[in-house]
Amino acid sequence: MIYPMPLINDLLEDLDKMLWYCSLDMASGFWVVTMTDRARAISAFNTPFGLFEWNRMPFGLKNAPPQIYQRMLDNALYGFTQIPSLEGDPVSKRPDPETGPDPIPTEPKDDGKKSVLGRRSYIDDILITAESWDHLCSRVEGLLDVCDE
Repeated sequence: MIYPMPLINDLLEDLDKMLWYCSLDMASGFWVVTMTDRARAISAFNTPFGLFEWNRMPFGLKNAPPQIYQRMLDNALYGFTQIPSLEGDPVSKRPDPETGPDPIPTEPKDDGKKSVLGRRSYIDDILITAESWDHLCSRVEGLLDVCDE
């Protein structure tokens, strides 16, 4: 699976224009991702007490966690990064994630939420920026509401 990780330079762009910052770290964030049957079998490990399989994604798997977790986080917080498309723009159709073979949706659900720019995420770290304290508080509240869902 190939999923592009955000470039650090892109994440740092225009930070000097902001007055307020809020940094959030998703503690044990990888454990939110459930393992597929195939991944569970591949990542199994043997101990003196028997063979064990991970139910949730462990830390330390090569390449997979950053890409899978970054995609999951981007999809979950899509309303915070979505830029509305212009009328007449071609839209690519993706298979329905509910019925498709991919356990993590390739495209987030478009639930009509207004885009709230100013949120930047890199793996399990989220940075929220704003020009005023009230604006920062409203962005953080919106982000936490989406995380609760």
